[in-house]
Amino acid sequence: PQCISFTNLTMESDKYICVRESGTANNVVIIEVNNPLTPTKKPITADSALMNPKQNVIALKARLEDEQDSLQIFNIDQKARIKGHDMERVEFWKWITPRMLGIVTKTAVYHWTIDDDNSAPVKVFERTANLSESQIISYKASEDMQWFTLIGIARGDAANPALVKGNMQLFSVAQQRSQALEAHMAAFATHQVPGNAQKSQLVTFAQKMRQPDGQIASKLHVIELGAPAGQTPFTKRTSELFFPPEYADDFPVVMQVSEKYGVIYIVTKGGLLFVYDLETATPVYRAPISQEPVFVGTEASSTGGL
Repeated sequence: PQCISFTNLTMESDKYICVRESGTANNVVIIEVNNPLTPTKKPITADSALMNPKQNVIALKARLEDEQDSLQIFNIDQKARIKGHDMERVEFWKWITPRMLGIVTKTAVYHWTIDDDNSAPVKVFERTANLSESQIISYKASEDMQWFTLIGIARGDAANPALVKGNMQLFSVAQQRSQALEAHMAAFATHQVPGNAQKSQLVTFAQKMRQPDGQIASKLHVIELGAPAGQTPFTKRTSELFFPPEYADDFPVVMQVSEKYGVIYIVTKGGLLFVYDLETATPVYRAPISQEPVFVGTEASSTGGL
């Protein structure tokens, strides 16, 4: 049980689950989701381990002195190191494509490709001030790699400390500009508006926050990003996320959009699943799916599920 946590277990896709066992023996255990009864155990000491979403490639992070981290990428099949780099302390990282890692430090976000042997991580943008005291829990890229969303959670306000605060940064590559928002989780999607030549790029995000009158507002937003000239814009949608009273301090921790079904899946820390229609933000379904706290999720690419 002590290995099943946000810092010890990573699931970058529906192909692998990667668990760090720490203690007397330091191991990294790789579970193939399609073959869970024969996990691979490797004696590796690391602070973080991420399996590549598609290949038998692993990214490892180890703490160095002088507030630095050592990052390494290995091809497990070939037993060969692909590349390595030492840099300032990394607070969060994940594979944003099968060829690229997104790396979040205290002040900025970097991208590191596995294609070029000697290249160092490249700085993409600075973190916004609203994330300064936050624990980073999510970093995502739009399909066209033109938009990025960084999310952190922070201590709740004095009036309701049990409900953690969600802080979001939305960055546009074209505008080289960030927008600071309040949200616990977000996801990107594309949607075909009838009559348009190009699909619309959308971002959807879930908010749960205290309003000036003291009431808690829980909302889901679906917004178009940078509508191309001459196209019919996507109509912005907003819908309520209804939390039953026993889930008063619960908040979203997983968000995925199913391209296959055109729905948004949201799972909360308390184990509540919401399903919403992407185009209209209409609620479709809600049910508790877990008695244990949820901290990680990924799309099930073969089924259009979660």
